[in-house]
Amino acid sequence: MAEGDNKSANMLAQETAQLEEQLQGWGEVILAGDRVVRWEKPWFPGAFLLLLPGLNQHGVISKYASMAKREINKLLKQKEKKNE
Repeated sequence: MAEGDNKSANMLAQETAQLEEQLQGWGEVILAGDRVVRWEKPWFPGAFLLLLPGLNQHGVISKYASMAKREINKLLKQKEKKNE
């Protein structure tokens, strides 16, 4: 039985390592977003506004808006199921 526990511990360690690797890139994005929200550095919102037309032209805004809409709909459906 100890051997089975060791295998499950190894599987858990592998899954944890894979998850950390997948989320590593998002860490920088989250930190940058946090700095913007907290206004730790003097950000220039006007510069961001100048980027919006280009992002829209390349479909970036619509892509992430549709992703957000899907996630919100999923959450609403889950909430409806809980209320039933």
